[in-house]
Amino acid sequence: MTSFYNTVSENLSALLHDSKDTTAATTSDTCAESKDKNTGDNSASTEAPTNAWYTSVTSTLESITSISSSDESAKQADVGSDEAAQKDAESLTWMTTARDRLDELSQKVQGMDWGSFKAGSQKPKEQDDSVLAANLGADLAETTQEKQADSQSGNWIKEQLLQQIRAAQTQLNQKVDETKAALENAVHSMLPEQLQKPWVTACAQICLDQEIHPELLQSASVRVGKGICGQEADFQIRRAERIRKHFAEFIGVSEASVDPRDIPVIAVAGSGGGFRAMVSTIGSYRAMREAGLAQCVMYDAAVSGSSWAIAGLHTYGHGDPFKVLNSVREAMQTSMFSTANLMSFVNNNDNIAKRVFTDMAARYLLAAAKSEDENKLAEKDSGSRSMSADVANSDSSVGLFTRVADSIVPDQLKYLYHRDESLPTPLTVDELVEAAKNTVKAISVPPLSIVELYGALLFKQLIVQHEKGPGDNSELNLDPRWMKLSSQRAEVDRGVLPMPIYTAVRHFLGTDDNNPNTSEEHRYQWFEFNPYEVGSIDHGAWMPSWAFGRPMINGKEQFKIGETHFGSIMGTVASAFCASVKAMVMEIYMAVPGAIRSAMDPVLDRFERGSEVSHLIPPYTLYNPFYKTKDLSNSDAELAELEGAPFLSLMDAGLENNLPFAPLLRPERGVDVIICLDSSANIDIMPWFARAEAWADVHGAERWPWGARPWTADPLRPTKAEIELSSGALKSTRQVSKRIEDRVTHRNMRCVIFDHPLAPAPSEASRKRRMEPTISVMYLPLLPNPKFRDPNFNPETADFCATFNDKWTAEQVDKLADLTSLNFSQEVERIRAAVKRAYERKRAFRMYREMEAE
Repeated sequence: MTSFYNTVSENLSALLHDSKDTTAATTSDTCAESKDKNTGDNSASTEAPTNAWYTSVTSTLESITSISSSDESAKQADVGSDEAAQKDAESLTWMTTARDRLDELSQKVQGMDWGSFKAGSQKPKEQDDSVLAANLGADLAETTQEKQADSQSGNWIKEQLLQQIRAAQTQLNQKVDETKAALENAVHSMLPEQLQKPWVTACAQICLDQEIHPELLQSASVRVGKGICGQEADFQIRRAERIRKHFAEFIGVSEASVDPRDIPVIAVAGSGGGFRAMVSTIGSYRAMREAGLAQCVMYDAAVSGSSWAIAGLHTYGHGDPFKVLNSVREAMQTSMFSTANLMSFVNNNDNIAKRVFTDMAARYLLAAAKSEDENKLAEKDSGSRSMSADVANSDSSVGLFTRVADSIVPDQLKYLYHRDESLPTPLTVDELVEAAKNTVKAISVPPLSIVELYGALLFKQLIVQHEKGPGDNSELNLDPRWMKLSSQRAEVDRGVLPMPIYTAVRHFLGTDDNNPNTSEEHRYQWFEFNPYEVGSIDHGAWMPSWAFGRPMINGKEQFKIGETHFGSIMGTVASAFCASVKAMVMEIYMAVPGAIRSAMDPVLDRFERGSEVSHLIPPYTLYNPFYKTKDLSNSDAELAELEGAPFLSLMDAGLENNLPFAPLLRPERGVDVIICLDSSANIDIMPWFARAEAWADVHGAERWPWGARPWTADPLRPTKAEIELSSGALKSTRQVSKRIEDRVTHRNMRCVIFDHPLAPAPSEASRKRRMEPTISVMYLPLLPNPKFRDPNFNPETADFCATFNDKWTAEQVDKLADLTSLNFSQEVERIRAAVKRAYERKRAFRMYREMEAE
C-alpha cells in the first residue's frame, strides 16, 4: 500500500509541474492546435491542456477515489496495535498531502485554456451512470444523456474534471477525519490508563466539583476603578494592628508609643530569575524573619521566579521560609521535566495528579468539544431531555459541556435571555439549562498553551509536598486549598501574613485588534493577581480572584466554572519563554563579547520593529473578564481596546520590568518602603529603576525617589524612552551613581538605599505635591560576598545558578540561600535605620496634617 501511495503522490506532483507531456499519442485536433502555435499565433498566454495530461489526471483521480473509499487498511490490523497506529499515521500524512495537492490541481485546471480542447474519441469518463452519480452528484448524472453529444466540448470537460477533483477531495476529507479518529483511539489505547480520555475527563470535571469549588454557587461581576477593594483596605488595618508589637521591637521603641497609622507600609519586591531567584528570595526572607523585619511586611510582591518562593510561603509554608527552604531543597533534586518522574507521579498518586492537571484537561476537552461532530450532538439532544444525563456521564468531551451547563444557576442565566422577546418569560429550569448548553457551545474556547503544562509541572514540583512517612516511605500531600489563589486570603484576612501580589503583563500592540502586522507602537500593560482580585493595574479593571477564568460579557459571567488553577498562574507569571523575538535575541546579545555585539547590531537594527512584537511561543490565553465592559469603553482608547478583546494573553512581567514596582507604586496602596530583592542576570546593565520611574510619572506616583539609579552603566541597546530618561535624570545623578557603584564594588556594600529625590520629577504633574514623604527604596542585588564561606562563589557565573536550570543538589540550594541570607544580615542595621526614618517621617506628616486641619 505504501508503494501505491508513493506512486499516486509522484503522479500528482508530475501533473502539477508538467501539462505538456507529449509522449502519448495525440489527436488530430491537438496536432492542429500545435500547428497553429507554430505559425505564430501567440495570442493566448494561458497554458493549454494536452490529451495525455488530461488522461493522466482522470486516471490519478480514480486511484485517489479508490484509496479514499476503501477501509481495507483499517481492517488489516487490530485497533490499538503499533501496526495499526503506524499505518494510520502514514495514511493520514499521505491523504493530507494529497488533499493539498488537489487544491493546487484545481487551481491549475481553472487557469488553463480549455476553449479548443477535445478529448478525442475517448469518453470523458468510462463508467456507468450509477458510479457517475456517486462521484459527480445526482444533478450531473441526470443530464449526462443530454450532454453526451457535447462531451467533446473543452469547457464542459473542464467543469467535469473540477467535479471529479471536488469529489475526490470530499472523500479524502471524510477519510482524513476517520483516520484521525482511528489514530487517536490507537494512541490512547497504548497510553497508560491515567492519560487516556476517561482519566482526562475525570481531571477536567474537578473544575465543576462544588466541594472543591464552592464558588460555583456565587456570581461574579467586574469592578472598575483605580482604588483598592474594600477587603484589601480592611486587611491593611488588621495587619497594621497585628504587626504593631513586632514593628516596635524591630525599630527599638516601646509598643505603646507606636500608633498603627504611623507604621510604614512595607513591601518586599522579588525579582525574576527562574529557580535562582526562587532560592535567592527564600534565603533573604529567612534572614528577614530572623531579624524581625518579615513580621512587619504588608505586601509580598513578586515577578517570575520569586513568585514561586512567595507561592510556597502562602500555601504549605504558612509564612515560614525555613519550611519552604526545606521543601525546595527536596523538590529541586529531580528535574521537573523528567518524563520518568512525571509518569511515576501520575501512576502512584492518581487523585493528586488529577487535581494537578485539572485546568489543562478542562481546556483540552472544551477545545475538543468545539470540534466534535455537531450532528452526533444534535442526534443525542433530539432524542429526549433524559439523554442529557447519559451524555454528561459519558467519556465524550461533550459531557463536560453538559456538566458546565447544568452547573449554571438558572436565576443567573435569565439576563442572557430576557433581552430576547421571542423567548417566553419566565423560562422554566429545563429551558434555562437547555439555553445554557447552547450558550456554552456558542462561546469560543481559548487556545491551549504550553504555559498550562509548564504551570502544572511547576505546581506538582514545588507545591505538592513530600512528607516523609515511617522508614523510607514517602507520601505526597495536596491540600485542595493550595489549588486556588483565593484560598491564600485565609491568613491574609486575619492579618497573620502579608498580602501576596503576583504579576504579569499583556503586550499591547497599539491597534484595535492587537495585530502585530499593523502595529505602530507597543507597550506592556501590568496585571496583578492577589487573593482578593485579579485585574489590570493600568486599566483599573478588576474581578474576584475566585471567579478568574470564567467568560464574562459586559461584566457578567456567561457560565460558571471553578477558579483558575493556581498552577496556571504560577506558569503564567514565569513564562519568560513567551518573550518577543527581540527579548530572546537580547539574552544572547548580553552574553557574547563586545566584538560580536558590534557584528549583530546592523542585523538587530534592520529587524528591530518586527522582532519587538513577534512571539515565537504564544503566551497564556484565557477569557478576557473585561470583554465588552461598558465602563471601560467610555474611557480612553487603550482601555476601550481591552474591552473589545474576547481573549486576554498574559506573560512574564519580567519582559517589562524584572522588579514588581508597578503594583507597589499604586498611590492608593500607600506603600512607604520597598525592599527590592534583585536576582536578575546582568544586574548592572538592567534599566529596572528607569522603567519604574517612567511608570511612576505616567501613573501619578509622586512619591518615587526621582533619579534613583544604583548603577552607572547604560542598558545595552536602550529603547527610545530609556534614552530620554537617561538624558534627563541620569545626567544629574551620574556622580551619585558612581559613588554608590564604588561602594558596592569595592567596599562590599550589599544594600543601596534611596529615600529622597536625587533629581527633579520628569513632568509637572509629578511635581504638584511634594510634601508627602518619599518612598524609601532599599535595593539588595544578588552579588558575591568576600565574607562568605566560599569567597569565590559568584551566582552570575556559577553554572547551577543559570536561570533555566531546574535540577539542584541540596548543597547548591543551601549555598545560594546562605549567601543571600548573609548579604541581608550584613546590612540589617542600615535597613533598620532606614525603616525607622520612614516611620518618623510618616508620623511627622500625619501630625502636621492633623494640626493643619485644626
